[in-house]
Amino acid sequence: MTATESVNDTLTASVTDADTGTTDDDVLIRAENLTKHYPIKSGVFGRETGRVRAVDGVSLTVHKGETYSLVGESGCGKSTTGRLFLRLEKPTAGSVVMDGRDITQLRGRALRTFRRQVQVVFQDPFSSLNPRMTVGGIVEEGLIIHEPKMTPMARRERARELLALTGLGADALDRFPHEFSGGQRQRVGLARALATDPKFLVADEAVSALDVSIQAQIINLLQELQGRLGIAYLFIAHDLAVVRHLSRRVGVMYLGHLVEEGPAAAVFENPLHPYTRALLSAIPEPDPDRRKKRVILSGDVPRADNPPAGCRFHTRCPECRPECTQGTIPEVTPEPGHRVKCVLYA
Repeated sequence: MTATESVNDTLTASVTDADTGTTDDDVLIRAENLTKHYPIKSGVFGRETGRVRAVDGVSLTVHKGETYSLVGESGCGKSTTGRLFLRLEKPTAGSVVMDGRDITQLRGRALRTFRRQVQVVFQDPFSSLNPRMTVGGIVEEGLIIHEPKMTPMARRERARELLALTGLGADALDRFPHEFSGGQRQRVGLARALATDPKFLVADEAVSALDVSIQAQIINLLQELQGRLGIAYLFIAHDLAVVRHLSRRVGVMYLGHLVEEGPAAAVFENPLHPYTRALLSAIPEPDPDRRKKRVILSGDVPRADNPPAGCRFHTRCPECRPECTQGTIPEVTPEPGHRVKCVLYA
């Protein structure tokens, strides 16, 4: 059995409805024209000689209780987008609005209140945990910061409840991260993230470092927690087999741009952008009758400090036209809820 088959079999019950069924009242967090450029400096005086355009004008919305997945090749800006949503990075331009407030402008107490509403689960469950702290201390740390009036006994009990919620026993409280497996450490990371009762959680490649069978367990746990607690996820991943079963909506990024977005079923069954079609053609498919024709992309991904004009994918696109190489590529919506930046649909 292949890795993809194993995940697919375990996650059969995870398929979501293509119709999002959401309204503006369901919006939890919204990004508008989100941009993050990193300056390149050189010389004795550190003069700016260029900029790495990690995220360049991304607009997307995550609704309450949904899973929105960002996919794309390494270096396309997925993780930077997640960090901007968390205010771990300050954007160069654009806004991120949650509960009617632009979180990029928050300071002091307002920023601390926002911090407890959003949390993150990192890719590497070992390096994201302090090896000198016990698991109990790691989970309680957020409570010490955000619930200073809580007694040590109450914090201890809350940590025990959170570990039980994520599938770990009370004996884990006094153990250290190195005593656990990778999957167990990721459960500790989840328990820590849930300590402040967040509304929004960024899972940045949260299962990519785990074995396939453990991936399925963590994904099922994420879905169970979402159903129980109503948390919204921004799920950042490159494993499209996982994304298809976990997500309600999917956004496809390429070189800092969001090139396609739509309900998961629509994106996977009817991909519009040539880049999306190339990504999906690489998914291993055991059924010969369902295999897509493999799209082989030529050339390398352009440098983010000197992206090509027009559509940034045109240097590798098998369907490139002259109008792809210049101007601003329009965003169109060929079907409800399914948008794409491509001249093929203009």
